[in-house]
Amino acid sequence: MNVERSERGAVAGGGGRGSCLLSPVSVEREAVAREHTPTTNRGVVNTSPLMSGFVFADNYTFNGVPVKQQEQPPRPEFVPLITSLHWLAATTQHVDTMTCVGFISDVLGYGPEVRPTGQHGYTATFKWFGGIRILDNEQRPEMGVMLLADGETCDHHGFAQLAHIYQALQMTATRLDLAADHCRFTPSALRRLWLADRVSTVCKPMKDALGPRQHHRTHSWHSSPTGDTFYMGSRKSTQFARCYNSRGFTRFEMELKQERAAQSMTALCEGSPLSSTLGAAIAQFVKFVDLDDTNRHRCTVLPFWKKFLKALANSGAITRLDPRPAPTPERLKGWIESQVAPSLVVYETLFGKRDDFDDVRRELRRIGLQNAKPHHKALIVAGGGWLSQHDEPQYLKVKPLSMLEKNNLLHNA
Repeated sequence: MNVERSERGAVAGGGGRGSCLLSPVSVEREAVAREHTPTTNRGVVNTSPLMSGFVFADNYTFNGVPVKQQEQPPRPEFVPLITSLHWLAATTQHVDTMTCVGFISDVLGYGPEVRPTGQHGYTATFKWFGGIRILDNEQRPEMGVMLLADGETCDHHGFAQLAHIYQALQMTATRLDLAADHCRFTPSALRRLWLADRVSTVCKPMKDALGPRQHHRTHSWHSSPTGDTFYMGSRKSTQFARCYNSRGFTRFEMELKQERAAQSMTALCEGSPLSSTLGAAIAQFVKFVDLDDTNRHRCTVLPFWKKFLKALANSGAITRLDPRPAPTPERLKGWIESQVAPSLVVYETLFGKRDDFDDVRRELRRIGLQNAKPHHKALIVAGGGWLSQHDEPQYLKVKPLSMLEKNNLLHNA
């Protein structure tokens, strides 16, 4: 019998704070009990509504006395699972760098910024507004061309647009992150089950574990004032998972690499729903089980985990496929009128008394031209406008960069 302090101060049937004795069978109850996620700067609190209506484990003990947990009353609020793509890294050996740059520029409608720095062994980066990056190393053509889209980039462009670029450039995924938001469990709940070894997983026991921790499988835990994160598996392997609640809700995220990433991305491009693809990856990686069989693969999956996997497999989750609304001249005009204009009134009031506001306007235009990016030029073109050659900065280009232009920018940076 393990002696633990109740995180909620008291267990049903007992009063006041203090430690309580939990039998091994109480771990399931602790795993699926509704816990409020710490409020973030969004002011959102996770109440795990889908877990309501569950009958949790009947036999757990409080101070050695069996206590029966009553069925939780149903709650009216319901937030469905939302699945989405959160990272894509891919390479191609079939298409050269400038062809990739030209194709992406045509798809987006504007050209990239060129930076003479890279990562992962690459030496140059082409970066578009929204975050898509193409990495290249002219000295090592065997490395191919790398496409990189992080979490914010995936949110901005959406899966459909990234998949279109991925397929057209004949790429092979090297890393793919898929996530499910608004899960009805917490990182601490999964950690308790993991440490109790109530898990069927491909993760191996930790080789350097000591004493009673020898059965612990590879994992790590991070806790901070903004939330908790539970990592499952090794970051170096082809499968890795993390569960965290620092955003005000619980997210379960799978990080797939190499052949795992390539297989899953191929399935997605062939029409497999993102939610079911994620569900299959999670089911293959980990299941939280009741130890009712000597063979872990035949153990009964715990109800809360079965319900989670079923929701993903049956496409009961909402898949975020569409990108954020694209910037348009009309949306930009509305934003300036509602957000920028009041600030300009303050600016004119404070600085217009000493300077002619026409001079202030010209100064603002000079600063704007200096800081403008390719997507600003694309908005001007989309609205039927144009910049004079005198005003236009040299790096504002709508058409893809030529090899000569690329070399000039790299050498002059």
